[in-house]
Amino acid sequence: MFPPSLSALMATARSEAKPASGMVLPASCYDAPMTRRMHQQQPVRTGGMPMLVDAMAGWRHNASNSITQSVANVHGAPVVAHAAKESKGALGFALHFVGGTFGGMGGIALSYPLDTVKVRMQTTVGVYKGMIDCISKIASQEGMKTFYRGVAAPLSAYGIIKATTFGVYGNCLDYFAQRAGDPNHTPTFMEIILAGHLSGFAAAFIMAPSDRVKVTIQSMRGQANAPTSTIATYKYILQTHGITSLFRGFTATAIRDGPGMALYYIVYDSAKKTIPGWGEADAAGKREHTPIQMLLFGGASGVVSWLPVYPIDVLKSRIQSAQCPDQYKGLLDCALKSVRAEGPLVLYRGCLPVLLAAVPLHGTVFM
Repeated sequence: MFPPSLSALMATARSEAKPASGMVLPASCYDAPMTRRMHQQQPVRTGGMPMLVDAMAGWRHNASNSITQSVANVHGAPVVAHAAKESKGALGFALHFVGGTFGGMGGIALSYPLDTVKVRMQTTVGVYKGMIDCISKIASQEGMKTFYRGVAAPLSAYGIIKATTFGVYGNCLDYFAQRAGDPNHTPTFMEIILAGHLSGFAAAFIMAPSDRVKVTIQSMRGQANAPTSTIATYKYILQTHGITSLFRGFTATAIRDGPGMALYYIVYDSAKKTIPGWGEADAAGKREHTPIQMLLFGGASGVVSWLPVYPIDVLKSRIQSAQCPDQYKGLLDCALKSVRAEGPLVLYRGCLPVLLAAVPLHGTVFM
């Protein structure tokens, strides 16, 4: 799961956001519960670009969002958007989106060798004694390049996955604000859970094919004529199993990412609200959270969100890496066969590499 990490696109905790005029605006429509808040007025925009920005997760900085407009109109307030930093309009969105995307891609690059170790441990039986043994055998028998085999699959899909996640999550919160009829509506935990589930489910349509290719190439160990690149693996899957096979493991991906994303948002939001910042104080006297704190919050949220859904990830990897498409009839069949053959602890095999990778993978997008 390339989580449910948030980037600089998301704005801070929703609380009484006010423009220069003193009128209280629908902060819940502009500020997510997670990142740094800095206010800036922007002109009302109409037309195609705002809708494109909204679809690409620019919902927090898009003054002409239709739901945002309707909530503001109910209270007779002008629409004022709050930028995450000092940039304006589409350029500001582009800078934040690109920055967050490259931050996340950096996290993937740092953590990918551990992800390869995780998949190998999940999909093999009796080959590796543990994480260190797995690392040692891969390095000595297959070479260091093996640790990064298939990394292009998650890197190429990351930006689209994050845009989908942020867009769905943000528009869900906008809907809740409109439904409550309160521009200052603070979403409840149940609303955050629902928004997180829906964003994770939506992202699964992109995540599943990417994971299918990634897991396939990572799990191949010494097979003759095995593809060694991401493009070659796509071709191998399409020629051998057909285009629908790219979505093998979709159910497991959706079940994993929905709850995982919801838990991630809740943990991160709670950390931001309860732990005081270490940085300089703002105009209101509240101390800002430092980059190190953001890294720790993201890493801790990643660790916590992985633990309850990790067994689903094990099953997903086994379903996606199966050479015979009929090896498992579904998620439940895979779980029963795996537990009967290897015991219940098989569902947490390879968990340590994931927990170690959580900080660089989930925390780097905030720095």
